[in-house]
Amino acid sequence: MIARATTRLPLRSAPTRRAALTLAILTASCGDSPGGADDVGSDGGALDAENESGSDTDAAGDAADARDEDAPDAVADAADTGGAGDAGSDPSTADLGSDAGSDAQADSAPDVELSCEAPPAPTTPTPATVQSETSDFNVTLLDCTRSAFELACELGTSHAYEETVVGSNRMITANGVPNHDVGAFPNPNNPNTISVQSYSYTLPVTPSGPGADAVRFGITLAGALLDPGTAERWNDSTDWSYEALRYATAPDYFGSDSVRHPNGLGVDCNFAHVQPNGTYHYHGVPTGLMPDAPALAFVGWAGDGYPIFGRWGYEDPTDPASGLVELRSSYHLRTGARPAGADSPGGDYDGTFVQDWEYVADSGDLDECNGRTGTVTIRGEDVTTYYYVLTYTFPYIPRCFHATPAGAFAATAGGGGTLPECAPGQTSRCCGDGVCEGPENATNCALDC
Repeated sequence: MIARATTRLPLRSAPTRRAALTLAILTASCGDSPGGADDVGSDGGALDAENESGSDTDAAGDAADARDEDAPDAVADAADTGGAGDAGSDPSTADLGSDAGSDAQADSAPDVELSCEAPPAPTTPTPATVQSETSDFNVTLLDCTRSAFELACELGTSHAYEETVVGSNRMITANGVPNHDVGAFPNPNNPNTISVQSYSYTLPVTPSGPGADAVRFGITLAGALLDPGTAERWNDSTDWSYEALRYATAPDYFGSDSVRHPNGLGVDCNFAHVQPNGTYHYHGVPTGLMPDAPALAFVGWAGDGYPIFGRWGYEDPTDPASGLVELRSSYHLRTGARPAGADSPGGDYDGTFVQDWEYVADSGDLDECNGRTGTVTIRGEDVTTYYYVLTYTFPYIPRCFHATPAGAFAATAGGGGTLPECAPGQTSRCCGDGVCEGPENATNCALDC
């Protein structure tokens, strides 16, 4: 039996922000706006490791130019067909979202057409506020001053996200255009412009197999990616990786002529910014998908097929009557000083680098992959499953998978950004000059140095 679940989310601004479970794919009718769907990055484009494809407007941006952007991303998404089978090895895991009952919910939301010539009444921009007393990030978030409607009209197409469950596989397609307010891009620390992408993933309905480290972690119901890692390294070292949401503390690590900005890598109120190819992606909790009050908030799927929730969960993982609490990660700053020597930035552990943090088992609510097993609600159905949690404390977005990641997520897992060798006769940006040829080298083509 084929069970089809089509998830369609409406464009939303701050006054109407809520858990992203309302369904509708929107088609923007923006006249002759430049950058229509036919000519805006429809192939997903390869991601550069550097986050600078234009000129900055101040000294802070200049300091970021040589280093600013995220870990290598796999973007051969359209060719992604690899999903793990329904092995069912984890008895705590239901077949998540595989029932045909979701059809009625999907079909109940009509498609909506927007006319960019008659925009809706102005809305208040989403402020960059944080609703937690335990947050440990230190970048100053940019207000989200650009509505989803405005973004859709600029791009010539609006948010699109679709899920289809066929047998043991969950197929997801999206265009990377978020359905919530966003910040100003370009900005001094992130000179890139949001553009339309083309994502296609096949994930297992029932995750199984051993876990792995994560580079790209998952995809949200907003159709934008969760990418926790960065490509910034101290002294070009592969051992000391800058943490995106603690980047503002690094004025001395780049030399006396460097000027750091409190906004770090130019992240907006959704803890998100933009890759050189226009990929809008998150480094933390996607505020635009979160409710204003504590609630279970299902926000997307991880690369291994498990669901992702935001911040809150039941105090007793399996007892909804225990009440909601903000879940705590089990990561803490290391104490003392970093190792001395030419291969270390020196100084005290202060959170600037990923390696400044350590996992302390059972010190919080969540495991090493920032997840746990418990009862959650996914599209109206209560299930007991392993699930991930996005937090306002490190690691913000999980850095590892509980089960085996699939497809393009597997291509970036376990290597911390290290690329596999190119196939014989094939080349990529990291393997030498030239252009990748042939689907057999799609993994290498998709990744960037």
